[in-house]
Amino acid sequence: MRSIDGTTYAALLAAPDAGICERDFVTFYARSLDGLSTSRFCFWNDLDTVTASVLRGDTGAAENRDFVGDGSLFAVDRVPLVSDLTIQTVKVTLSQLHATVQDMVRGNDIRGARVEIHRGLFDPATHALAGSIYCHFVGKVNKAPISTPKAGDEGSVTIDVVSIVRELTRTNPAKKSDETQKRRSGDRFRKYSGVANVPIFWGVEKSRTK
Repeated sequence: MRSIDGTTYAALLAAPDAGICERDFVTFYARSLDGLSTSRFCFWNDLDTVTASVLRGDTGAAENRDFVGDGSLFAVDRVPLVSDLTIQTVKVTLSQLHATVQDMVRGNDIRGARVEIHRGLFDPATHALAGSIYCHFVGKVNKAPISTPKAGDEGSVTIDVVSIVRELTRTNPAKKSDETQKRRSGDRFRKYSGVANVPIFWGVEKSRTK
């Protein structure tokens, strides 16, 4: 169960009578095409560009980020709230025409990019933020097809984000070889693994030769 601050709790309690407004905040960490640097792209589904304090998905610390609006973020799927380790997929739909979106998907490499999805609650009467903006989902980009429409149709960039739990299914690419082993503090256990008729003693006393 997640702990929330008192302001958020009060807003949720009053929501059945006073109503409540929610906005999605999505952050992508895209690599440069040469792989030497990482840039942060932040979007939200409202107007203008705003600076908002969100709670990081990895450390929980507060951090200010500049979120671009102006129709850049079309929609975010409802985030599945589960208590097990099943891999969840959330679709994030962005504008194909927005300049910042174009910069991110065409001017950078977003394959496997880290993604954080936050959700903020606002008072519909005052439009003031009701409490902290909590991280709802942490994952990585799985697919990012760009739909180029024909004349008169609408296009978009629909990004599939899979939950970070998928990292548990990653296999270890290391091989049982001398090259791999010696990277570990000079371990030469497999120095002769490719040579026939060379006994390797491990944890036992060498047999005496006559």
